[in-house]
Amino acid sequence: MQVRFLGFGFSTESKTLTLNDYIQYMAGKKNQAFQLGEHNRFLFFNSDHSSKYHVGLLVTVKDQRTFCELVNDKGKMLVKVNELDDDSNLMDFNFFVINKVTGLGMYQHYHQSCSMNAFGFFNYRRFAEYREATISKEVSAIPEEKRTKSKEKAVKQKHSGYLEWEILVRKEKLKDLIEELQRVKAFEYSFLSLTVDEPEFQPLKNYVRKEKTSLAFTSQSPVQSIAGAISSFVKKHSVEDGRVVGVDENGLERVLRITDNPDNFGEYPYDEVAPKINELDVNEFEKSWVVQELLDKCEAYKHIFEVKAK
Repeated sequence: MQVRFLGFGFSTESKTLTLNDYIQYMAGKKNQAFQLGEHNRFLFFNSDHSSKYHVGLLVTVKDQRTFCELVNDKGKMLVKVNELDDDSNLMDFNFFVINKVTGLGMYQHYHQSCSMNAFGFFNYRRFAEYREATISKEVSAIPEEKRTKSKEKAVKQKHSGYLEWEILVRKEKLKDLIEELQRVKAFEYSFLSLTVDEPEFQPLKNYVRKEKTSLAFTSQSPVQSIAGAISSFVKKHSVEDGRVVGVDENGLERVLRITDNPDNFGEYPYDEVAPKINELDVNEFEKSWVVQELLDKCEAYKHIFEVKAK
């Protein structure tokens, strides 16, 4: 089993609820369990360890009390069932880092641990709770005799917005990843120069910074056909920036941001990584080997992670 470092991006269009503010909010809830799917999750953040990056750890706690081993007993292959101590739980670990300026980051993942898309959805849910808490606090601060429906509505509009997440993918892998989707909703791409032929726009050609095009697809559009067409287009043309928006098998929106990055930014055998975090105090997770390795990889690929997404 391999441990891989994958690229992602977080952003919010809210004018009052920034990504950095959300992270500080969640840092204060490090000992609170949040359920996602069948498991409880704990999210840890540290914003002081690195000047450029927030560093974090997602711990997934599994409630099963037994696990099985295959044992070779004098030539016989036997199944041995082991039971955990009362104070122990099986768990998965996913370390990550997020650039404080760009919102781009790197996520450590291995098979059967929390997927990157589930990690994005988990933070989407927590951000919504953060927004509601902010709204509730501001509404409660209004004297009761002056609190009206219109004022409450104004507070909600002031703090509107949600967390968006993207998965960074390379052009060569785009077709395979699109085909994993249940539905493709849209394809957006841009060029650095004007490409349209309409004569009305030709006088403006020297002034165009970027031309952006967006294609929306019907809900019944065949995913494989769209995947092939988009993949061929991206390989053929010099797309400066692009993304595919779709829905995965769990009904969650997934955004694939097209870049020239590698398939992953690091790959390590699980059996080599696990011992490096043996007896790690999660309250000092930032001292782990994995966090330092993630930061080193981000520095090596800073042309990707330190450039603001367009």
